[in-house]
Amino acid sequence: MKAFILGIDQGSTGSKAMIVNAQGEVVCSAYRRIRNFYPQEGWLEHDPNEMWSSVSECIQEIAAQFDLKNVLAIGITNQRETTILWDRASGEALTPAISWQCTRGAKIIEQWAPFSDEILAKTGLISNPYYSASKIAWLFQNDPALRRRAEQGEICFGTVNTWILWKLTGGRAHRTDSSNAGRTMFFDIHTGAWDQSLLKKMDLPEAMLPEVCPCDALFGLAIKPDGAFSEPVPVLASIGDQMSALFGQSCFARGEAKCTIGTCLNLVSYTGKLEEPAAGILPAIANHRAGEITYEIEGGVYVAGSVTEWLIDQLGVAASPEEVDALAREVESTDGVYFVPAFQGLGAPHWNAEARALIIGLSRYHDKRHICRAALESIALQTNDVVETMKQRFGIDLNVLRVDGGVAKSDFVLQLFADLIDCRIERPKNTDRTPMGAVYTAGLKAGLWKDLDEIRSLWKLDRAFEPQISTKQRAAQIQGWKEAISRSLNWVK
Repeated sequence: MKAFILGIDQGSTGSKAMIVNAQGEVVCSAYRRIRNFYPQEGWLEHDPNEMWSSVSECIQEIAAQFDLKNVLAIGITNQRETTILWDRASGEALTPAISWQCTRGAKIIEQWAPFSDEILAKTGLISNPYYSASKIAWLFQNDPALRRRAEQGEICFGTVNTWILWKLTGGRAHRTDSSNAGRTMFFDIHTGAWDQSLLKKMDLPEAMLPEVCPCDALFGLAIKPDGAFSEPVPVLASIGDQMSALFGQSCFARGEAKCTIGTCLNLVSYTGKLEEPAAGILPAIANHRAGEITYEIEGGVYVAGSVTEWLIDQLGVAASPEEVDALAREVESTDGVYFVPAFQGLGAPHWNAEARALIIGLSRYHDKRHICRAALESIALQTNDVVETMKQRFGIDLNVLRVDGGVAKSDFVLQLFADLIDCRIERPKNTDRTPMGAVYTAGLKAGLWKDLDEIRSLWKLDRAFEPQISTKQRAAQIQGWKEAISRSLNWVK
């Protein structure tokens, strides 16, 4: 009986595939890491072929233990703004996958300053190299032949979902969904269409763009990798990772919010209706299903779990995230040390690309334990900056925050969250909520589940964390953090 959904999640550090049953339980899953490449300061790339092979290998591993003929539908979720160009005829990637974290488009963004207000008004986005537009423009500036071929329709542009869909369908589907399209910086989230005026001003040819569909459309039939599918399986969902996690956390009412704590961090609150951007908190399409577009607001923080990777790989103070946790727990406080992890600038609510990282407040008394604790506290303190801004500018006062992602497995970090944000933190039994949003969207479209109430019933609590420090302690820590942030801003001249 076809009563299972295959979820695919292609993220910044790896790819995951999972089989989910009608009870919302993960039956089996597979994971493959992908590499990051840093060709220059501020640049970050992936290999598009490695991205696809990682997904392909996950599907093949699952197919070896589960008969995919029982799969009713497939849902895809993905790291969003990352940009790939490929040959329409051969399907071969023509460029690296330029990561959402890559800042190589910064000079182009400066050139687009005269119409930054139009960008904000139509797309809900601050003009920033974070999004796809400047990445494409940079590729064209550095290889004019790419632009000529794109104008002639010989080249496909896609974010990661579009690339994976193209590969799954054997090159038969060049499509995206409105949640991912909304992160390019040339898609009007009011009208739900590519914006002709912005494309013209950015000098980006429309011929390369994928067809935009709702998040719960029939995107195509999966037939690859070879040997995995005995019969084609419909892809019935595509949704950006943060939107997918919001849906996967069953946040369907205004003010309900989730925080995915992975390589980066995104705090997303469901609003239903479209809000105007304010103070670095930006609106986006939350989902586009059952014929209705719903909206969210989000604050993206560039560095969360990756601060731990930096401590391990670059500083060498620990051998694993678990050891960083253990070192941090050995001290009761940082004793005045703050770590602002602005390695590539600061995201919401500051949006300061010229900020740089700093560790401040050190004396000869401090050691690596204090630095580790300050690094982990920085994840919670950055999140609190977003929470405070959402309260002040949108009237959203969080009493409960649902968390997911790899870092959410740490009880220590989640207690820091509860203390420094001053709200109840809820961790579900399954912390892989990002693929679950795509799974739920596909399952609703396929009729495996009937409505949002049934989706809500599938969410199960693992543990809740309540604030344990005094108001005075919290206020003092936040005041010190704000001073540290102010010193990190505009460092790059």
